[in-house]
Amino acid sequence: MASSSKSKTMLDYEPPHENVLLISCMDLRLLDDIVTFMNGDNLCNRYDHLVFAGAALGATGVKKGSARTLDEWYKTFIAHLDAAKELHEVKDVYILEHRACGAYTKKFHIHDLDASPEVELDWHAYYATLLEKDINQWSQANNWPLTIHKFMMDLRGQVTLLPDKNSPPTKGSKNGGKKKK
Repeated sequence: MASSSKSKTMLDYEPPHENVLLISCMDLRLLDDIVTFMNGDNLCNRYDHLVFAGAALGATGVKKGSARTLDEWYKTFIAHLDAAKELHEVKDVYILEHRACGAYTKKFHIHDLDASPEVELDWHAYYATLLEKDINQWSQANNWPLTIHKFMMDLRGQVTLLPDKNSPPTKGSKNGGKKKK
């Protein structure tokens, strides 16, 4: 287990030793906390930072079933993944979602996030899992193995690991996430 005096979490996973591609939301409230989190994983100057409104939701191109409502966003994500491989030989991908995401509610109209913290977590876990599947497909097609880590950050910078979620949540669903202390 690793920790940092600057980090607001205790790590219960093995932080990467190679370069990382970070996907996060554009929310300006969390910029300092994101840098603190990445530094806590000893990733200072070792990550490419890709920003999409809604993080995983935006990077998937707002995938609904097999259709993408913003296919150009997904194509942009894949182009940047190609560039991160070519330029910096990334070996890990961090998908960093966050609580109280305005992109989910205002831009992409997912309105039941307020139903409960569990439902909010489940929506983020669902889209992070969809993006993880897209990244795994790219990884196999490009013969470039990647390790994918999925996280949720609250508005105070506390981070939890996101569970896998293979179907859209329903109101009242319970999460299976592990909280990072």
